[in-house]
Amino acid sequence: MNKRQKKKRAKQNEIKKAIDLIVMEKGEKKVEKKAEKKPEKAAKAAKADAVVIDCAAFATKAQIHEAFHNEPLFPDYTGNNLDAMFDMLTEIAKPLTITVKNLSTWEAAPESFRGNVRKLLERADRENPNLTISID
Repeated sequence: MNKRQKKKRAKQNEIKKAIDLIVMEKGEKKVEKKAEKKPEKAAKAAKADAVVIDCAAFATKAQIHEAFHNEPLFPDYTGNNLDAMFDMLTEIAKPLTITVKNLSTWEAAPESFRGNVRKLLERADRENPNLTISID
């Protein structure tokens, strides 16, 4: 690698670090904004670094989206579709462990939907280094 390439790589690394810092700051602001809206959940968000989503209690497919939306560690803008869920998961800037229970035995959702949710969670886990997802 020549000097020019080294300089370019160093500049790219500086930009990446700056972007990561901005994303972290935005993540912190989102938790703070959520704290203003839901003070009882803010205390939970400040302490928690793990989330458990239990699909056994869901009667509809929409309830998995509601479960993610209602967690204080996730942004308010979480949409009600799998694309929005994936975007939200890959944008998490702080280390977080998510455990999804009873996904394979979730009777209210068709098998194809459960499979798509599983693939989405596994892909988000691979793409976001801050995220650790386990599926029971």
